Amino acid sequence: MAAITISEYISGRVAFEITEAALASIFFDRGINAWADASVVSEEKRQLCYADALMWGATLPSNGKRVEDADADWKHSETGVKTTEAERTLWRKMANDIYTKYGESTKSFGFSIKTF
Repeated sequence: MAAITISEYISGRVAFEITEAALASIFFDRGINAWADASVVSEEKRQLCYADALMWGATLPSNGKRVEDADADWKHSETGVKTTEAERTLWRKMANDIYTKYGESTKSFGFSIKTF
């Protein structure tokens, strides 16, 4: 079996494109070298990095961007990935389940208003 880095492992687990900067931040916070072989990183650390990546994905905007280029008869367009609130909610739930499993605090992006 070919070795893969922890960076490749996490990128391959999420259903969205995650930036190298985001991955670097996640691994820095967890004390992991981004080029470490995924098989030598503990299951707990791999799962917590996955949860962190899911939480990062939950912050993606719902609207993807569309870029179009044209020159004479040539045309090219690209559309960024769109995410739904349901997907982002699922990713937060999946991440929080992992955090709970390993005794970490769950995270939310919501806020509450209290009346007095």
